[in-house]
Amino acid sequence: SQGEQGGARRVKAIGITADVVNGNGRRYPRRVLAEAVYRLNSHLHESNGQGNLIATGEAEHPSDKGGRANILETVVKWGAASLDSAGKVLLEGVILPTAKGRDVQVLVENGVPIGVSMRGYGSSKSVQVNGETVQEVTELTIRGFDLVAQPSDPNGAIIESAPQEDS
Repeated sequence: SQGEQGGARRVKAIGITADVVNGNGRRYPRRVLAEAVYRLNSHLHESNGQGNLIATGEAEHPSDKGGRANILETVVKWGAASLDSAGKVLLEGVILPTAKGRDVQVLVENGVPIGVSMRGYGSSKSVQVNGETVQEVTELTIRGFDLVAQPSDPNGAIIESAPQEDS
């Protein structure tokens, strides 16, 4: 089928985990993450079919590349997000067949692990956890999830990928 050549590739990923202290010294309580995911999903459903790219992802965070989000850097479009019973944010979307997206697809197809990292903003407060100071997030708005080599969340990764069937 022509879907094999240059089509989008369906992908599932874990974006972030509630209640764990991540590599950035941040912890996202389940309630805060649940609210943020709920709001994100509402936006995704509203914008479906209207051409608004609400939750996208770049190859590496824009800030790590010295800039703001860039539409031409977009390699993934997330279509759904949910919070599972273990507190993991599950993502479903497609890797877009742009030049950079195809490079990502080749990595995925060849078993190279791809990390996933949330992009968002919010507020936090300092709390002590086992003698360490941790930033506990009190409010969160999710802008997207980027594909990265080294995610700060221990579970952040693409977990499944398949060619998209021709519709």
